[in-house]
Amino acid sequence: MRRQDAEIDGFMKIQADRLRQAVLEKVQTNEIQIISHVEDKFIERLREKEAMVENINKKNMELEIQVEELAMKADTWQQRAKYNKNMINTLKYNLKQVYAQGKDSEVDNTASWCNGRAIDFHLLCKGTNGAMTCKVCRVNEVCMLLLPCKHLCLYKECDSKLSMCPLCQCSRYIGMERAGVQ
Repeated sequence: MRRQDAEIDGFMKIQADRLRQAVLEKVQTNEIQIISHVEDKFIERLREKEAMVENINKKNMELEIQVEELAMKADTWQQRAKYNKNMINTLKYNLKQVYAQGKDSEVDNTASWCNGRAIDFHLLCKGTNGAMTCKVCRVNEVCMLLLPCKHLCLYKECDSKLSMCPLCQCSRYIGMERAGVQ
């Protein structure tokens, strides 16, 4: 009986060892599967984050390029505005000088920028107080400076009727209204 008990105990021990080994293998297999699954998820998330960082970096680079382009455009517009402001100030100054020359009764002639032909300002001055009258309508006071010839010889409404200066027949680019004229 002892022998039988010993055999049964030995058999049970072997079976217990086998069961323990099978359970350990199953647990290890499950652990490996869980670790593998977690690792796969981690790698997937890591790739998503890397793609997100790459997209953010790409967008950031695009925005930096846009900022540089906008800064250059802003600088260009500032330079244009400064140039235009200087041009306006120069034209205002020239307009004041031309108007002052036209009002001065001592001034007999002025030369055209286009062809150097002398213009008699006394022919332009009609009416009272030596006011210069429009060369087209011959009624209203002149208020438009023609460029590039710099003749002050048209009323505002008559400016659009001509494509050249009525005094020197120079093709004009622009007419500037004298400040302070109603």
